[in-house]
Amino acid sequence: MAKDLRSFISRVKQLAPDQLITVDKSIDSKFEITGLLQHMEDQNKFPAVLFTNVKNIKGESNHRVFTNITADRSRIAMAVDMEPDQWKVELTKGFAERAENRIKPMVIAKEFAPVKEVVQQGDEVDLSSLPMIYHHEMDGNPYGTMLVLAKKPDNLGYNLAYHRTMYKDPKHTGIHMSPFHTRRIYELNAEQNKPTPVVILPGHHPAFNLAGDFMSPWNWNEYEVAGGFLNESVRLTPSETWGDDFLVPADAEIVIEGEIIPNHVEPEGPFGEWPSYYGPQRQNPVIRVKAITRRKDYIWCDTNIGHLDHPTIGWESEIYRRVNDALPGCVQGVYGPWSGRGGFHIYISIDKMAEGLPSMAFCAAQTVGYPKLIVVVDKDIDAYNEKEVLFAVATRFQGDKDLTIMKNVRGTMLDPSMTHLHTHTSVFIDATKPCDEPFPEIVKVPADVLERIKLNDFVDQETVARVPFTQY
Repeated sequence: MAKDLRSFISRVKQLAPDQLITVDKSIDSKFEITGLLQHMEDQNKFPAVLFTNVKNIKGESNHRVFTNITADRSRIAMAVDMEPDQWKVELTKGFAERAENRIKPMVIAKEFAPVKEVVQQGDEVDLSSLPMIYHHEMDGNPYGTMLVLAKKPDNLGYNLAYHRTMYKDPKHTGIHMSPFHTRRIYELNAEQNKPTPVVILPGHHPAFNLAGDFMSPWNWNEYEVAGGFLNESVRLTPSETWGDDFLVPADAEIVIEGEIIPNHVEPEGPFGEWPSYYGPQRQNPVIRVKAITRRKDYIWCDTNIGHLDHPTIGWESEIYRRVNDALPGCVQGVYGPWSGRGGFHIYISIDKMAEGLPSMAFCAAQTVGYPKLIVVVDKDIDAYNEKEVLFAVATRFQGDKDLTIMKNVRGTMLDPSMTHLHTHTSVFIDATKPCDEPFPEIVKVPADVLERIKLNDFVDQETVARVPFTQY
């Protein structure tokens, strides 16, 4: 049976049931969902949450919303058939490997596609019937925060990317596109005054969705990338609007077909974005919705943007791939910590076999996403443990010789500290030990003693549990 959102939910229930919460009480899509998530975040809790009784834009109840899906890396590991505890380098490396092992999609007839159980076109199209969410208090309108699909020219296949889509009226949304592949497709069409066919996809298996977070080359068909992440062919079916000329995911929860109007912009935003700041209102293109197809009991998926739910494993794994290409066999781990919102800070651990390797790692990492701080550490430092990384900075780094500043690097307009529209400054910290001179060892208790002495043999668990948690 094909993998879909429901098979993922079942896998989480089986492997990590405490990571999934179901809320049956009636709740409004306007701020109340994100308000509840904020209460849990304040307690350092980040479960995936399935709301079963959500009010839509009209105020009608009994809609289902699934959110906070990727807020814990162990759930991302489960999405790609790994164990929950394989969320460190196994996940980073595994994503990079699966992207290289792409799987071609397969096409099925509409009558076998779950997403075609309900088909709405023309006057039946009504976006206000959907549970699109107000996330933060200054958001301009309800937003979709999941994938947008577009078709590349010259038979290069399809592009999947996360783009915010703002509800405007029952048949129109705004769209904000960063200067990557979707924007390029739109501009190529707009030059010829042609509309750009797109599909908004708020509901599929997380492994499929995360293909939209991966920095794929222009000539890759990202349906194949999604197949690699799913480890099976993505099932596609003809769209209602364009037929075989635009194939849509057959196992999605809901598909919204539309076209970006060429050379036409309207106010869009503000919106609370992934750096945890508001992106201002801008003049952005508009999507004219042509059709909605869905399952009868569809689940609307949402990214709790600006919080841990923002997925950046795709950037992280692509950095791993590029650094590993530059330093074969040396890379021990690559991590985009939440302190840098998953993309501004990058930590890389390497087996430093010679001087100069940290700089090569920095140069390779700088080519992906928007890193502003790249820290390279030795293999004895866990790149996925920020305290260890900062310990290496404190004891292995000297600012006069281990700091590199690179100006005029491409940044994102969502970074409020940028003084130029398109560029920022990137900082590289070499926090590795020198290869050509002695360096002290880190203190540690003998391993055989740690193995022999068990805490439970000397102090009972209840006593340990009463000790307050120390912040440091």
